[in-house]
Amino acid sequence: MGRAERRAGTRLRSLLTGLPVLLAAGFLVTSCSSPPKCGNPPQGMVLIVGAHRNAPAPSLSQRLACQVAGVIRAGKPVLLVVASGQPQLRPLSLPDVNGGTLAGQGSRVQAGVQHIQAAITAARPDSPGADDLAALAVAADAARSAGLPHAELVLLDSGLDDRGALDFTVPGMLGATPSEVAKQLKASSNLPSLDGFTVLLVSTGYTAPPQTPLPPQWRSKVTRIWATVLMSAGARAEIVPQPAQGASVNTTQPVKLVPVPATTPVTPGTPTPIVFTGASPVRFEPDSTAFADPAAAAQALKPIARWLAADPSRHAWLVGTTADVGPMAGQRVLSKLRADRVRDELVALGASPAQISTTGVGSNFPQFTPDRDSSGTLLAGPATLNRSVRITLRDS
Repeated sequence: MGRAERRAGTRLRSLLTGLPVLLAAGFLVTSCSSPPKCGNPPQGMVLIVGAHRNAPAPSLSQRLACQVAGVIRAGKPVLLVVASGQPQLRPLSLPDVNGGTLAGQGSRVQAGVQHIQAAITAARPDSPGADDLAALAVAADAARSAGLPHAELVLLDSGLDDRGALDFTVPGMLGATPSEVAKQLKASSNLPSLDGFTVLLVSTGYTAPPQTPLPPQWRSKVTRIWATVLMSAGARAEIVPQPAQGASVNTTQPVKLVPVPATTPVTPGTPTPIVFTGASPVRFEPDSTAFADPAAAAQALKPIARWLAADPSRHAWLVGTTADVGPMAGQRVLSKLRADRVRDELVALGASPAQISTTGVGSNFPQFTPDRDSSGTLLAGPATLNRSVRITLRDS
């Protein structure tokens, strides 16, 4: 081997072992001056791609392409699951990178990454809807069958399931308490077994038309729900905040729309009560009187405070309610304290304390939505809607 060839081999070896292999435009594998750090490749990898409507078409980021390249270079499996309404394992044919020159090995690694990206791009659903929770169960089973009990499962999807046990089209689910979602799944035996796996949540909460985009606070809530569910299932959850945009895949298979809580300001002065639930800007931390988002709560309550301050003869009746959790006496106490907290915020925004009356009724109110199933398990979505402060406004 000549000196020039030895130098080229040394440079290639440095590229393949010391620097990540990146997927660039046109599916070219290149290096860059400040590449992401991939670390040691996992034992194996299962890519769970949401190739369906209402979420941006999935693709490998530089970091993921780097990790995929590392897995291929180590001669370990990469599996693909399409997360439609009925998730399916799709076959991948990857090149053997053993043997030959370093240049040849590098070329085959590049070809493997290109093949995986092409498979992701070509993936299409065979059934309506999206069920990422079921797709994770399929991915875990496939990994164990392949002898990979500690594989890395990569969920490349919005996470907005429209069917199955984690159905975000159920009213209230988007604002549900993460721990209650996990408890509901466990109690109903719908929590997948993910012991030993690491799950990467990539692009969670990012949508494509016609699905209404999720504001940052709701993307964060969906991500926290998924992370809590995964940890309850025994997995190690890692959040990869990778913004995704663009159209979804071209498919005729439909996906239901997830209702996104309205952000339009309330209009005081109407006889219809104004209701702030656990899926509204005026929502509370679990078992607490602290607002989950104090700035959002103040912004939502400001029009009511201004309406009251404009006429001292105006009055507001605040009724706090809760989900059916714990003894009724405790429910009434907590719901009254939350109504009081909203009153205090209205006063801070300019209303007079004399204009506001508060009471707490717990889960005993006419608009209560049953929030337990036949076995007594708390349903996270309805429970979120039952946790409310209901405001009735009257002129003199």
